[in-house]
Amino acid sequence: MTSPGKSNSSASSNKLLRAYQLGDCLGKGAFGQVYRALNWATGETVAIKEIQLSNIPKSEIGQIMSEIDLLKCLNHPNIVKYKGFEKTPEYLYIILEFCENGSLHNICKRFGKFPETLVGVYISQVLEGLVYLHDQGVIHRDIKGANILTNKDGCVKLADFGVASRTAAGAVRDDAVVGSPYWSAQTSSE
Repeated sequence: MTSPGKSNSSASSNKLLRAYQLGDCLGKGAFGQVYRALNWATGETVAIKEIQLSNIPKSEIGQIMSEIDLLKCLNHPNIVKYKGFEKTPEYLYIILEFCENGSLHNICKRFGKFPETLVGVYISQVLEGLVYLHDQGVIHRDIKGANILTNKDGCVKLADFGVASRTAAGAVRDDAVVGSPYWSAQTSSE
């Protein structure tokens, strides 16, 4: 066993935060990696999104800070929980609830096609999360299997609010095309 500040993994040996030790890499995104991490004070396992600031255009920093501000305001069983963030000169770390089963995309790759009853369970929870978001004036704009996480109990959590937006009361902008092109409606690319 290693002590706080030491790591068995060379990949995360220099990635230490005040209260967390980063572990294995769970995935990579457009702006950085997501790691499993251990809170040294509580023993809680969390997911930490690590963003290398030197790889991001200055104009994109505001978008990332908007994602953090948005996550702070959300509280629903079907939305991944925000736990905090830390910033160093080189990195920004967003600390999130850990969903041990991973994404629906990866679960489907591991186990194969879902039966219709399970699809119904998942879709119902996704819709509950979306209703909550829309009630809060939030549009996710990137719903896909890779952004829908599950915990060990099968509870679905919407994640990755990097391209989400807030709307003014009743206002909806439909002229901005964002999200993952492969998963976009054909009409949004015309």
